[in-house]
Amino acid sequence: MQELEQEQEKLKLSYKEVTFAYRQKEQDIRTLREKTRTQLDEVSARWKQEAANLENRKHSLESEFRAIPDKNTEFTKNQRFYKLYEEFYLLLMQSKSEFEIAQAGTIPDFKILSPATLPSTPIAPNRYMISGIGIVGGLVVIFFFVAISYLLNNRINNVYELEHHDLPPLLGAVPVSGGLNPRELHVIDQPRSIVSEAIRTLRTNLEFLTSGSEKKTIAISSTVSGEGKSFLAMNLGGIIALSEKKTILVDLDMRKSGTGHPFRADQSSKGVSTILIRKHDWRECVVESEVHNLDFLPAGPQPPNPSELLMRGEFVRMLHELRQVYDVIILDTPPVGLVTDGIMAMKQADVSLYVFRANYSKRDFINNLRRIMNIHKFGNVTTLLNAVATPSKAYGYGYYEDKSRSRSLRSFLKKKSA
Repeated sequence: MQELEQEQEKLKLSYKEVTFAYRQKEQDIRTLREKTRTQLDEVSARWKQEAANLENRKHSLESEFRAIPDKNTEFTKNQRFYKLYEEFYLLLMQSKSEFEIAQAGTIPDFKILSPATLPSTPIAPNRYMISGIGIVGGLVVIFFFVAISYLLNNRINNVYELEHHDLPPLLGAVPVSGGLNPRELHVIDQPRSIVSEAIRTLRTNLEFLTSGSEKKTIAISSTVSGEGKSFLAMNLGGIIALSEKKTILVDLDMRKSGTGHPFRADQSSKGVSTILIRKHDWRECVVESEVHNLDFLPAGPQPPNPSELLMRGEFVRMLHELRQVYDVIILDTPPVGLVTDGIMAMKQADVSLYVFRANYSKRDFINNLRRIMNIHKFGNVTTLLNAVATPSKAYGYGYYEDKSRSRSLRSFLKKKSA
């Protein structure tokens, strides 16, 4: 402010009081004076407040200082009472110890009312409880292993597993029979067995399924070998031939020809493979069986390209010519899960019979059948479960099997065919 006043005095020498520079300097001095006065007022008020707080703190400390003697007196009084209580507690504890010592040294005057007796049975171990725990534990272990075995089993066991899946209609189930030869005509050797009756039921169901046509072509296939496909094909052909329908069984498994059929061709150099390459006519290759109205067309020598042969028009032409002569054509195809030959035959068939074998076919085979149907758009596929377990005491035709009469039936058929 002093510097501004000095500058104002210098300006007064050069300028008049009414000039702008002089008035501006005077305005700066006035503004600075106002700011200074405001700051001084604020500092004064702050220090006054601080002085008032110190005064209040002073009065509070003086009050507490005056109260110190009274608190000291109260502390001394309480300390005296606590010492009295402590001495009284120690006295009680000492009296209790003396009383317990005196009580322990006193001998009571007991009287025996009844003598102790030895139990007739041991208290431990409890055999019934141990036996019960063992039985329950054994049952739990058995159920555990049964559940593990069930979860690890991935094979088809009964017809209910096929019915619960979204599969084509199940035409039937062929039971397993002890001592059954898979390479024999079971319906001829044992016509009254439960297996023969199941195949008759299959024939009846096929009649209902293809009731609109006189000439039928039935393709029988499976996922892998060993599921009983060839056994069912030749026995189904035999049971259909017994119903006075001219039937031919065509072996299309050119990769393993003649391994699952009881029929034997005179010349193994003739068969389906030579027919498809136009080397022989199908009439030259047909083998007559011992069953009347049942003929067999062997697969012939193994070709290098079975799938390509079935894709040619010769296969369709051969089936067309067979339909002119035979009422029922049964195509024994190779497993469709291993090779594609069976797919060609299923496309030309009126009904395709897909065979599963109980306790042999895996549950993944069901997905294989679905995949084939979805890819090739098959709508004529049916299923069958082979080798289903039956109770050992089941009653039926197999219970009254008479093998001597079966041999008589075979002799009768031979005479009739002759």
